[in-house]
Amino acid sequence: MKSFFFVGGVLLILFGYFGLNYSGFCFAEMRYLSKEEKIRAVFDYLNSRDTLPLDNAPDPKHVKDKSFDGYNLAHIKYKSFDEHIALYPECCSVNPGGGYEVPPVNFLDRIFGYDSGDVVVINFQVRYLDENGSLKTVENRFDSYLQNCGKPQ
Repeated sequence: MKSFFFVGGVLLILFGYFGLNYSGFCFAEMRYLSKEEKIRAVFDYLNSRDTLPLDNAPDPKHVKDKSFDGYNLAHIKYKSFDEHIALYPECCSVNPGGGYEVPPVNFLDRIFGYDSGDVVVINFQVRYLDENGSLKTVENRFDSYLQNCGKPQ
């Protein structure tokens, strides 16, 4: 009878841990992240890159290399997420539906916390200078998964 309670207790703890991971709980901070925190994490990751992959490059003169089955464009970074959201308030959402450009979530990644199951969609306005030095923008959609504590995949 004691071994039954011991095994039952261990299983209960494991199911609780895996269940919280599956639901997107961040154990490092002992809380769930808000939608804004998830969007900021993906935005900060995209904005920190020197080049961004684009499906349709605006002008081949600005292309650094051809990879990702598209183009990479050197972009002018935003000062902060607040600057971008002030200019483009409808740019970002979490789990908007309608299909995504990322593969389906792996069950094991969910229960171990490597994937929160949420998809952050950002219509990122990539800024660059044209050959005349004028500031131009081109919109590119980025769909990203996050780990439970906000690290983009």
